[in-house]
Amino acid sequence: MVAPDLKAFILRSEVLHLYRQLLRAAKGAQNAGSRAELRGEIRRQFDAQRGRQEPEAIRFLLSDGKLKLKQLGEMLGMQT
Repeated sequence: MVAPDLKAFILRSEVLHLYRQLLRAAKGAQNAGSRAELRGEIRRQFDAQRGRQEPEAIRFLLSDGKLKLKQLGEMLGMQT
């Protein structure tokens, strides 16, 4: 069995990894205004959920974020 602190640490690292991936994906926007807007929206979405403590809710938000990352990548991939 994994200690609760370790589980929280692993979950937090997954969230940070997703955040970084989303910011990297936002760099693919064609113009600076779009990039800034995307970065701002990513930040707002993460800040809105910052106080979450329930592991189930965090896991749900992670899966939703991964889906949005995939959609963002597909959308930006179409622009090239």
